[in-house]
Amino acid sequence: MALVDQVKSRSDIVQVISDYVDLDTSSRQPKALCPFHSERSPSFVIYPETGSWRCFGSCAEGGDVISFMMKRENLSFPEALENLANRAGIKIEERKNEPRKKPVTGLIEANDIAAEYFFSRLKAPVGESTVEYLGDRGIDIETAKRRGLGLAPDGMETLSGHLRTRNVQARTARDAGLITRKDDGSWRDMFTGRLTIEIRDARDRIIGFGARTLDGSEPKYLNTPQTDAFEKSSILYGLNWAGDSIRSLNEAIVVEGYMDVIAAHEHGFTNVVASMGTAVTGEQLDALARYSTAGGTGTVVLCLDSDAAGEAATMRALESVTEELSSGRRRGLVVKVARPDGGKDPDEAIRSDPDSWRMSLNEAKPLLDYLIVAKSKLHNLESGQGIADFANSVAPLIYNVSNDYDRDRYWSTTATLVGVTDQRLKSIVDRPRTSQHRASVRRGGNRPQTVGARRISSEQVNDVIQSSSSDTLEEHLLSLLLQREDLREHAIAMPPEFLRQSDNRALFTAWQSSSKIGEISHELGEELTEKAHRLAESELPPSDQALHVEDVTQCVMRLRERHYRRIKELQTEQLKELEGEEAQELLDQSLLPNENLRKVMTGLA
Repeated sequence: MALVDQVKSRSDIVQVISDYVDLDTSSRQPKALCPFHSERSPSFVIYPETGSWRCFGSCAEGGDVISFMMKRENLSFPEALENLANRAGIKIEERKNEPRKKPVTGLIEANDIAAEYFFSRLKAPVGESTVEYLGDRGIDIETAKRRGLGLAPDGMETLSGHLRTRNVQARTARDAGLITRKDDGSWRDMFTGRLTIEIRDARDRIIGFGARTLDGSEPKYLNTPQTDAFEKSSILYGLNWAGDSIRSLNEAIVVEGYMDVIAAHEHGFTNVVASMGTAVTGEQLDALARYSTAGGTGTVVLCLDSDAAGEAATMRALESVTEELSSGRRRGLVVKVARPDGGKDPDEAIRSDPDSWRMSLNEAKPLLDYLIVAKSKLHNLESGQGIADFANSVAPLIYNVSNDYDRDRYWSTTATLVGVTDQRLKSIVDRPRTSQHRASVRRGGNRPQTVGARRISSEQVNDVIQSSSSDTLEEHLLSLLLQREDLREHAIAMPPEFLRQSDNRALFTAWQSSSKIGEISHELGEELTEKAHRLAESELPPSDQALHVEDVTQCVMRLRERHYRRIKELQTEQLKELEGEEAQELLDQSLLPNENLRKVMTGLA
């Protein structure tokens, strides 16, 4: 019999599940409130005859005893299989050519002994000052025990000595990250003179420790080094306490520090975990998604420390989360960002005003909304270069958004912060960098996960942000003329005043004398020369010579029409304010532009 079948046959599904939920066994099919989503009436049903279960509620999950264990304990298939095998007394033979993880039982046992030792030192006279420190943070000795706090003393008394009395081999203690070898070959404790914090995995096993300095020395925090039991990038501190609550609420709150988590849980915020650092890794995000989206959709709120909210490192960490989300692997997961009110860290904010902290969570902003606004504050949006840098920093993030509606909304948000219309901003930024992407769009393919935006110069931005300095029609004509010498005769006679933008008019006037940028650059100055190069290098739609001629002709006609319309509008406004001879004189002057406009409109000009 295969191992999987053997485990299933010897695992009573009713007994296994009853260890996790309160079952109503009065009927043939036991029922319970679903452990994977919040509900008031039982929709979770077990079918003992088939060894299966099914939720008829909102999560609509189902499976066998192995899938239940995987989902409930957040385990991989091999881990769930091993767990049930051990439970059923089935010995799993090591398979040939199949690598197995090193057993961590010895490391866990060493950590358990260390945790007992650390707490005993906290209660001893040597721990008086540490207990006082904890008291100032609202933590009494019972809370310290409940939350796994202790003391690694500084002095002659050592953990390494205690471990020897408990017959823990030095090698095991070293592999657990509890001791390390000194240069002289002797052993020393990994943590001394520090408050210790147990770090448990989702199965409630002590896999390592965090340690906070008590004398202000650096680093402020130390963690157990990576071991076979402890891998920092995949661990969420407090998940052993918060797992059930996250499943029930379909929401996880992520803070950065151990004390933040402890304060949150002691004040009733039971769905809080810590990433143990600024960044949330892909592995941590996977775990959060599995727990929070048990009902189909879920939310993760990243609650930032006040001193980190504007730091470049924090911005990079948040950007990495957007990249992880863009992969599409975590469908149904929404990530938001919250800031504690008053610039306080979560620990302080929770202890001083829990209601205010709860409100800050309720007001959390979607991740990219927060990032765009936060990044705008890192740049001087009063200057073209500042706007260019800002736009360059957010464009790749917006391109990563798969939903067209959301992508357009983020462009609009960015444009509003800059002070222009989203159409004007997108005319510069919303251009794929690679021909590969254009080909994909033409074929109807999906947008690449990460599409780079063409970098924006400060001069380009200045053209956009000045309401009177950017004119798409004028710049399109100039692009055609600067790139196609054979179009010269079709626009050379156009009066420069048809161009209402002063820089465009100066550029056109110089072009009339010569179409070669190198020959007219001395007339233009540095800024206009750069603009001329930009227009000369801008992408034109594919076309033949005849269509380009028609394009230029239409541009000239539209500019002429616009010119005469504007004159007529100005004269009409002036007429409203004049009387008598002045009005008649202006009326006579207006006859020429009116006639010119008539000719343009009838195609006679």
